[in-house]
Amino acid sequence: MAENLLGGRYQLLDVIGEGGMATVRKARDTALGRVVAVKVLRPQYASDAEFRERFRREAQSAAALSHPNIVNVYDVGQHDGANYIVMELVDGRPLSEIIATEGRISVDRAIDYGLGILDALEHAHANGVIHRDIKPHNILITRDGRVKVADFGIARAASASALTETGKVMGTVNYTSPEQARGDAATAQSDLYSTGLVLYEMLCGRPPFQGDTPVSVALKHVQEEPTPLSDICPSVPRNVERVIMKALMKKPDDRWRTARAFRNALAAAKGAIPPGGVPHTAPPAPHVTGGTPRPSPPPSSDLNSTRPFEAGGERDVPRTEPPDTGHKPKPKTKPTSGPRRRASVWAVVAVLLVALAGLGFGLWSAFQSWVQVEEVMVPDMVGLTVPEAEAAARSRSLQLDTSARRYDNTVEYNRIISQEPPGGSRRKVNSVVRVVVSLGPEMAAVPDLYNQTAREAQLALESFGFALGEQTTDYHEAVTEGRIIAQDPDAGAYVAKGTPVSVVLSAGPPPAPPEVPLVIGLSEDRARQAILDAGLTVGNITTRASMIYAPGTVVDQNPRPYITVEPGTAVDLVLAEHAGGDISTATPRRFAVTYRVEYGPDVQEIVIKVIDTFGERIAYGPASHRTGDLISQIVEVYGSGKIEVWVDGNLIRVDDV
Repeated sequence: MAENLLGGRYQLLDVIGEGGMATVRKARDTALGRVVAVKVLRPQYASDAEFRERFRREAQSAAALSHPNIVNVYDVGQHDGANYIVMELVDGRPLSEIIATEGRISVDRAIDYGLGILDALEHAHANGVIHRDIKPHNILITRDGRVKVADFGIARAASASALTETGKVMGTVNYTSPEQARGDAATAQSDLYSTGLVLYEMLCGRPPFQGDTPVSVALKHVQEEPTPLSDICPSVPRNVERVIMKALMKKPDDRWRTARAFRNALAAAKGAIPPGGVPHTAPPAPHVTGGTPRPSPPPSSDLNSTRPFEAGGERDVPRTEPPDTGHKPKPKTKPTSGPRRRASVWAVVAVLLVALAGLGFGLWSAFQSWVQVEEVMVPDMVGLTVPEAEAAARSRSLQLDTSARRYDNTVEYNRIISQEPPGGSRRKVNSVVRVVVSLGPEMAAVPDLYNQTAREAQLALESFGFALGEQTTDYHEAVTEGRIIAQDPDAGAYVAKGTPVSVVLSAGPPPAPPEVPLVIGLSEDRARQAILDAGLTVGNITTRASMIYAPGTVVDQNPRPYITVEPGTAVDLVLAEHAGGDISTATPRRFAVTYRVEYGPDVQEIVIKVIDTFGERIAYGPASHRTGDLISQIVEVYGSGKIEVWVDGNLIRVDDV
């Protein structure tokens, strides 16, 4: 592939990463002239058709995510049997490398990284995408400190692959949730648990659970409580510790309910941290011994007071009035400060009135402009693809909100399920039309139902999102009656949830094949009953003239007696009819027939038949004999014919006479 363009478009360059599932290479997009990252699946995954389809669907779901904290997925395809994803090339390094080289990360910086992770998860969860494998290796930090979360949906494709080893816990076990360690399905709370583990490691320099084997670590996630952060790193503020430890609760319902709630609590905890790293504390409340505390005294001087003070500075001591001499004092001039204060008030009122009038006029003008905005008819977008819907909205000067997405068994992937407002309604230009985009049918792997009862199969199928379909039966040598011997779709098939799975139940071992009974010499009614009792059917019935057998007696049959046939096989009969003439005048020839029973089964059935002018008849038997027995029988032959010796239904000897 290095010599050719991958998918006819991408020129592969240097290898920039290796993983268990894929190799990551830098590549040049020759169509758009940009450098991208291409993740190419390893051959063992590329050879699994079911995994390839699952991988394609999950990559398409990830491609629908668009957020500053999520690595963009540009394209997904296949080339020469190799599956690949084309992604945004991030100029930075993984968080795992930062922790390995720097050890503990400061509280502020760790919280900033955590906020970026949670912003990405909030967007993904709102679009129905669970990451399932949040770990420092999947978190990229750009050169300017921005967070980019990678590999959305890829863990889900891997966890359902038939190539997964039995009992293997998917994802990196150091960052897996208790429910994933138990083998249960991952949820949004599983991503929040893993985010809590990443924050814990950033602040302490190591994850909370470690062990010698992956299984031992997984068991710790299920059974053990993590050591409080402050016991390892006393510098971590208690309010930050409380937020992170809540995310690490064993039960999903005890954790933060959403990524937004986790993010807001983390941001609030950061806001309470002063530069010194110790949480803010409120000032102590005044100690009150009883009653209501007295207010503080007013300032020592009152700038608006007109009361005179003594030159010595003693306040509130009035001067002594002069004695009354009989002369009326000259009236004082009326102060002018009052008229100036009233003029200032009226000036302020006038300014406010002018401002209010201007504001009212502006609001009225804006309202007039708004109500006069052109209205357009909303196009009907249900059933369109997202690009088609975007083009339709753009043609009417409308905005399109495609953030709502859900699985749907009837609407194809990336097509519109519903919209609000509906098509045909009228809205102002630049209004927002909100649509729900289909993620296609939710897919899952069909469980193996072999050797289960119908009830067990029903419960297993319902737990995986399927239904029990048609039930039929068939024989089986080894499987007990009433247990499943086959299913459709097959175990491991990756199909839409809700698909009915048909099963075939064992009817036990098949019965022994029926043996054709000897009915020659019997009446038609007795011959019919013998054939039906053997599990066979009566076929064609013809007649033949006979001077030996009474009319209606069976003189021949096909298939011959004593052979095994399939159940329901038809046995043709030949019945005797009167041959005419005087039987007593016929002169038979007599022959002595001898036969010594040869080596074989302990008991063998011997029959001697005569076929002559009057048809076929039994001259001896059927009779049981042991090895070495000598049989001697006189038979009569009318006209020319032959004598046959049959052993256990097989013709052993023929004598023409």
